[in-house]
Amino acid sequence: MRILAQGGPVSSALVLVCFAMWTIVALRWFVLAEARGGTPRQKTANLARYRSALRVLVAIAPLLGLLGTVGGMVEMFSSLDGRGFEDEASVAGGISTALVTTQLGLVIGAPGLVASRLLDRRERRLVARARRTS
Repeated sequence: MRILAQGGPVSSALVLVCFAMWTIVALRWFVLAEARGGTPRQKTANLARYRSALRVLVAIAPLLGLLGTVGGMVEMFSSLDGRGFEDEASVAGGISTALVTTQLGLVIGAPGLVASRLLDRRERRLVARARRTS
């Protein structure tokens, strides 16, 4: 919890993106699992469900991390406002915010990208099977 506090308000947004992303991964997994039965048309009807939302969330996570990085750097440079390095704590706080949000964005986005690609591959295989059997 301390790490999230260091990341500032952007880290809260990243946690929400993470929760939404993994919820959609689970929903998409269930949609693909249900597509195994039924006619070929039924199999392929709902396969694209949640695909776009998942791709958007995977793309947003690193961008939010970058936003937090910029915010942390602005915080750091504003603490230097004409005083130099007199207040090391505020400089370190800005750097900490920048690093924590960057890390969170990448830690959330990279596994989400892998999960998205695996689900897309599974979808392509199901569509190919449905075409062969029809």
